[in-house]
Amino acid sequence: MGLSRWPARVGRMYTKYDPQHEAEAAMKRAAASEGADRQRLIQLALAWHELARDRRDERADCGHS
Repeated sequence: MGLSRWPARVGRMYTKYDPQHEAEAAMKRAAASEGADRQRLIQLALAWHELARDRRDERADCGHS
């Protein structure tokens, strides 16, 4: 499978994922987990949250809501 099937964007990553939704889902899974899995899921949630924040900041900088 070639890379041509992926949509390309210049300047920011294109994704069909909702980072805020993914962050919330990861935190729910972390709450139901223990030990190393719990820590890994918390780190994953924080990464998704950072992506959501970056996306909001980018829209605010461009004047979009």
